[in-house]
Amino acid sequence: MAAVLDDPLRAARRAVQGGRFRDAETALGEVPLPVQEGPEWHLLSAMAAWRLGDFTRSRTAAREARNAYRHRGDADGEMRAENVAAAGAFALGDLDEAERGFTRAMLLARRLQDELMTARCANNIGNVAYYLTRHDVALSFYRLAEAAFERIDYLVGVAETRINLSIVLREQHRPTEALEAAERALDAAERGGSDRLSAQALVNCGAAAMALGDPALGRAQAEHGLSLARASEDPLGEAEGERVLAGVAWMGGQVHEAERRLHDALALATQLGHPWAIGEIQLDLGELLVGLGRFGEASQAFEEARRAFLRVGSLPRADAAREAAHAANIKRG
Repeated sequence: MAAVLDDPLRAARRAVQGGRFRDAETALGEVPLPVQEGPEWHLLSAMAAWRLGDFTRSRTAAREARNAYRHRGDADGEMRAENVAAAGAFALGDLDEAERGFTRAMLLARRLQDELMTARCANNIGNVAYYLTRHDVALSFYRLAEAAFERIDYLVGVAETRINLSIVLREQHRPTEALEAAERALDAAERGGSDRLSAQALVNCGAAAMALGDPALGRAQAEHGLSLARASEDPLGEAEGERVLAGVAWMGGQVHEAERRLHDALALATQLGHPWAIGEIQLDLGELLVGLGRFGEASQAFEEARRAFLRVGSLPRADAAREAAHAANIKRG
């Protein structure tokens, strides 16, 4: 009992480290109120909230932690909180704040010679570059992060960066390389014991297999990934799984299933308030509706995609969505 009283955040800390984020929130709510005013409580709360998809609460808690650590002169705590706050801003579509935060966290990490956090920040800056459609920059940061994670044998980080590499390579129309990256991500995720990342890797394997013209394999892998995402309480991963399976269904001529899955994915992304996911799903929905000759609905979907991409500052994506909406309106007459 004395050890628990001496470290009231131990249970919450272990739950976060073990990926049991709902357990972490329960444990955080059970500690004494004075402890809930401290920076570590706010940081753990921010980390749990982010993983559970409550990005606004995560960013607010991380900012509280960052400011308190900075006031104390605790550079390590400030660095960790800055990274989580930036991740919250990123998920909410504030790319300027996210890029500034990740850059500040990386500078602190280099000063502290913290290679793990340096790798994480490189991966996160790559994510920002991807959202801004600077694909070559994104690939460079992802490869930098992958190499750094490999040097310290941090398999979860290796899996994350390989998943990101797979996504960008697929967008660059390099499906063979994308599939290889996703398979390597799955290997790292399984060796690292992360079901959440295994789910994301499987979904990306499915997307790459579909791009290579193998919808049967794509469906099997994406369905497995979707099931794991649900079990891991990863709603964003679940939304991506539904989106990829919609593409598989569409390729197989099962348009009603494709439309249903896209609406399911959109509901998840909307509930999370994740603009990038909303934009991608609306783009897919618009293209499906064009194929079905429902041009008015397609134009509306493209407009929703444009607004979502504008919220994350991705002007090239927003412009592409606007052009697609214009083309749909012309076809509608």
